Amino acid sequence: MNVLITGGTGNIGSRLVVPLVRRGDQVTIFDIRSNPHVDSPEFHKAKAVTGDLADRDTVLDLVRLQKIDSIFHLGAVLSASAEENPHEAWQANMTGMVNVLDAARLGGAKKVIFSSTIATFGRHATSPLIDDSPQWPNSLYGVTKVAGERLGVYYLERFGVDFRGLRLPAVIAPRGAGGGASAYCSASFEESILQGKYDFPVRPTTRAPMAYIADVVDALVALHDAPAENLTRRMYNITGIAPSADEIAKAILKQLPDVKIAYNPDPIKTSIVESWPQEVDDSRARKDWNWKSNWNLDRITGEIIKVLKG
Repeated sequence: MNVLITGGTGNIGSRLVVPLVRRGDQVTIFDIRSNPHVDSPEFHKAKAVTGDLADRDTVLDLVRLQKIDSIFHLGAVLSASAEENPHEAWQANMTGMVNVLDAARLGGAKKVIFSSTIATFGRHATSPLIDDSPQWPNSLYGVTKVAGERLGVYYLERFGVDFRGLRLPAVIAPRGAGGGASAYCSASFEESILQGKYDFPVRPTTRAPMAYIADVVDALVALHDAPAENLTRRMYNITGIAPSADEIAKAILKQLPDVKIAYNPDPIKTSIVESWPQEVDDSRARKDWNWKSNWNLDRITGEIIKVLKG
C-alpha cells in the first residue's frame, strides 16, 4: 500500500513511519521541514518530499504521481504557535486541509486519516467529554480543527472520500515538546532528565488529558485498518491519563529525586490548557475498533527516562 504522511517529520509523523514501513507499506513523507523530529532506520526507507501544505499543485501532484492509497494528515501549526502566527496557521491548517482532501478526491487516495484535538471542544465542554459534545474552541488551532473535521465528513458524504479521524489529547513523547500549549507535558520530562530542573508554565493544579506517543501511533494505525462497516462515526475521542502538573512532578521526583521543580504559569498557555475538558469518554473507539490505552504515568516516566538517558 502507498501511504502519505503529511507532517511526516513531526513528533507523531516521524514515529508513525516506523510501524508502516515495518509492515511493508511504501511510505512518502511530506513536510515543510526536512529533518525528522525523531530519526530511525525506517524513516530513511521512506521517500521524503519537502513542501508546503498550502501549495495546492504540489499536494495534488504528489498524491497522483505517487499513486497514494491512504493519507495520514498530521501536518498543522499547533496551538501556541497558531496564536502567535494566525495567518500562517490558517494557511497550513485550513488551506492545507482543503488541498489534502481534494488531492484524495482527484488523485484516487482511498482514505484520509485526520489528527484533530480535544481542544475543539473549549472550556464549556461537558465532563466526561463524549464524542458528540458541542464544539466551541477557545483557540485558533481548535477552530481550524473543528472546520477540518466538518470538511472531512463533507468530502465523505459528497465525494465518497473515506475520511476518519482522532481527537487527540496532549501527546507525551521523548523529545516531543513542540509548539503547542501542551508542550510542557513532554518538556517537563525532557528538561528534568537532561537539565535536572523544570519550570512548569502552568499552575500545579492544571490538569489535562494526555496520551503517550506509542498509544497515539497504535491508535492511528488501528483506525486506518478498521473495517468501514465497524465505524459508527467518523471522529473519535481517545485518551490515556489526565494528571495535574503537580502529579507529573511527583512521578518525576519519585524516580529522579534531585530534580528541581518550579511553577511559572504563562497566562496564555495556562488559559488554553485549562479550557480543555479533564475527563474524556473514549468508549466508542474502544467498542468500534478495539482501542485501548496501555500506558500509565509511572510507566511513561520510566520509559522516557530510559530513552533519554540511553
